[in-house]
Amino acid sequence: MDNLFLKNLREKKISHYFKNRAFQCFLIGFLTLLISYIIVLNGALPKKYKLSVGMISLYDITAPRNIENTVLTEERARKLAESVPPVIIKNDNVTVEVLNSVDDFFYSVENIRSQYRISKNAQSKVDENILKILEEEIEGLNLSISLSQEQIRYLIAQVEDDKLASFRRYVRELVGVIMTKEVTRENISSIINPILSELQNNKELNQELKDIGISLLNGIVKPNSEIDNELTEAKRKEVYENALKNNKVIVEKGSRIVSVNEVVTEDKMQMLRELNLIETDKIDYIFALGIFVLLVFLTLLLVLFINMFFKKVLATNRDVIVMCLIIVMMLIIARFTYMYSSLLIPFSLATMLLAILIDKNLAIVVNFTLAVAISVMAQGDFTFLYMALISGTFTAFLVSKAHQRIALSTAGLISAGINVLVIVAFGLINKNELKSIAYDSLTVFANGIISAIITIGMLPIWESAFNLITPFKLMELANPNHPLLKRLLMEAPGTYHHSLMVGNLAEVAVESIGGNPLLARVGAYYHDIGKLKRPNFFKENQISENPHDRMSPSLSAAVIISHVQDGVKLAEKYKLPRIVQNIIAQHHGTTLVTYFYHKAKKENQQEWLDEKNFRYPWTRPSSREAAVVMLADSVEAAVRSMTDRTESKIKEVVTKIIKDKLEDRQLNSSELTLNDLEKIVNSFMKVFSGFFHAREQYPDIKINEEADKGNYESNDNGETNAMAHNAVANGEKGGIENG
Repeated sequence: MDNLFLKNLREKKISHYFKNRAFQCFLIGFLTLLISYIIVLNGALPKKYKLSVGMISLYDITAPRNIENTVLTEERARKLAESVPPVIIKNDNVTVEVLNSVDDFFYSVENIRSQYRISKNAQSKVDENILKILEEEIEGLNLSISLSQEQIRYLIAQVEDDKLASFRRYVRELVGVIMTKEVTRENISSIINPILSELQNNKELNQELKDIGISLLNGIVKPNSEIDNELTEAKRKEVYENALKNNKVIVEKGSRIVSVNEVVTEDKMQMLRELNLIETDKIDYIFALGIFVLLVFLTLLLVLFINMFFKKVLATNRDVIVMCLIIVMMLIIARFTYMYSSLLIPFSLATMLLAILIDKNLAIVVNFTLAVAISVMAQGDFTFLYMALISGTFTAFLVSKAHQRIALSTAGLISAGINVLVIVAFGLINKNELKSIAYDSLTVFANGIISAIITIGMLPIWESAFNLITPFKLMELANPNHPLLKRLLMEAPGTYHHSLMVGNLAEVAVESIGGNPLLARVGAYYHDIGKLKRPNFFKENQISENPHDRMSPSLSAAVIISHVQDGVKLAEKYKLPRIVQNIIAQHHGTTLVTYFYHKAKKENQQEWLDEKNFRYPWTRPSSREAAVVMLADSVEAAVRSMTDRTESKIKEVVTKIIKDKLEDRQLNSSELTLNDLEKIVNSFMKVFSGFFHAREQYPDIKINEEADKGNYESNDNGETNAMAHNAVANGEKGGIENG
């Protein structure tokens, strides 16, 4: 038993939560967030390809954003670093030493030639001891000169003095040329070889001297400079790092990374990996988390704005559902459109629908959240983001003033023009080509026109599916050719003309208090359609006979009261919007059918009679428009029945009627303030002044007590009755009201 009790208790708690409006709104919002997240994530994730290095690509893959080719950037930086010449430190003392070595060598040769001069016979042999002396002196010079005995013998015994002197000068000159350069261990060969070639090609020297010269240069010349490896490495590293930073290889957005039938190289594979375009078994949780966090913040921002500035949106689940459906619809459209071009996304569609169906300020806030969310799918396209924010905001203001479908088309045209101006501005900022600017301008112009066309086409669907009221729907309902209004004109002409007058009064009054004047006019037009069922039971439609003369007061009251229910049924049959049905149902609230109530008391001779059977069993007006229609209905009936229609008298009656409604608590649910009621009185007087012109004041004439009590009109039986005063105060024509 206890378990069953606890189970029932839990079920009641769960049922209570699901019936709670705040919880319902939370569920709707959370579901919208999840759906939006799936759409945005799916759109933001790039298409992935199954590729590897060395494969032949089967696809044309373009860069979704600017991407650096890091492999080529590093290769270029490395080449630039390697091209930096080494830092060389030159030692001038080495140059002097090398030149001195040349002089020392030839001095030794000349010294041996002078001490051990051989005979003039060139063919005679040189003493072996002389050769040894020259070899020892060369070794003493610490030179890496490698001369054969034949070459030494030639220098001592065979070469003439003038040729030797000339050879000495030539060798010294060559060494001097070499040593003026930066000679290092690394480049010594590259510097000496051209000189050796020159020596070899010298036609003035014989081969023996050329060979000796080559040996001398190879043995005497040594590096006069050395590379500072640390400084060189530091310089090359600096060039490498600067090249990585300032000399990047960038593949522009939209440029092709890999073409069909192209071999995938390492550098292109690296770019594809970085762009997350390669199929892997791993899920990019970080990417998904980032998008989820962004959407959560956008949702919170939207909820805060709605809670602070648009609480009326949260008053009904219908508006919340409509807003969420439009958001999801817009994201779905964007998901399948941005792949071709982000400029094709009809971003104004959501703004137009929300501004018309719910509220223009809400449309602006939703446009902001949608622009940011869609820009994530569009890979951060800032041109789209700025255009959506600027043009979308203007569009909300434009369509909020449109009360006809042709006006909505004009708003769409203006919105398209704003799109073009924004695109041109950003094209100039980015220094785009004129051809590109013209193409983008044509695209966004068509976007604006198409958004307006889609909005016009979709409005009837939203109006019908969610029983929404729009200015366009109201204008259609206000058309005199509407079947119900035509029936009212033909079957109940008095009620028809009364409704037109009530519509004039209500429209002006509601406009003065900041309500929806068009809704008030339409509500007034249809508020008495229930009289179509029994038009002859209402005074304004009677020509001669009054059926109430043969009826009891309670039955007459029941007939009068039933016209509200009959009107609601007719409204449902003709599918009038719910808000208009509410005005029909609430235009009498719970007021008392005063005339028949007092008549019943008089006939039954009772001081007290149950008012329940003589009151309208409906709810009090729940909106400012419904409340004003109630007041306009009562005021019009009372003023029309007056015989003395001076401005002061009319104002007295209007004020009295509104005061009585206020004291009867009929206006408690309408959110009207005392300041609003004052504006309503003034608005009614402006309208009446146009219908009832001022009359000349005549001296007071004594009239009977019945008329002095305020018997402004004849009741439905055509009788003059003092009790009609109270009926007039309640907006009734002797209890059988036009309301």
